[in-house]
Order: sequence, then C-alpha cells, then structure tokens
Amino acid sequence: MSKPRRTALVAALVVVVLALFAASSILFATQGGFGAGHGRFDFALFLLGLPWMLILVMIPWPESLWLGDYVMVVLVPFVLNLAVVLVLWALLKRKR
Repeated sequence: MSKPRRTALVAALVVVVLALFAASSILFATQGGFGAGHGRFDFALFLLGLPWMLILVMIPWPESLWLGDYVMVVLVPFVLNLAVVLVLWALLKRKR
C-alpha cells in the first residue's frame, strides 16, 4: 500500500471515530443521560460504543472506578477507538 493511500485510510478512520463520538454525544445529550438499558437511545449508544461497551458490560465495575455515565459510555469508547486507529497508523508507518 502506498504512503498516500495509507494516510487517506488513517484519515478516514479518524473521521469515522470522530463521527461516532459526535453521534454518541448527541444521543446522550438528547436522551438526558444513560438509562441503564431503558432509555430511548441506550441500544444505539451501546452499538456506537462497540466493542468497548462489551467490556464495560461484562466486567463488574466497582462504583469507585465508575467515572460517570458520559465518561464510561461515550468518552472511554472514543479514546480507546482512537487509540486503536493511532496504533494501526504507527504499525503501517513502521511497515514501510
């Protein structure tokens, strides 16, 4: 894969991650928080946060580590997805 194609791929992935973050933030704000599965947009928020939401759901988190619904449902998936894209970018950059 040529360097311009790699750069375009990484840029597209960053745009996708930012779009998912924006959509999650808007849905979270529109709903007025996370409804523990009972809110109108909870399933959409879950899907937008995949695969990291599975980790949050499967692991019992102590209350002291729960930083608030917005952080755990929107920000953590955003940061982790962005980190994955940046690691892929570093690996592609190293490969050349």
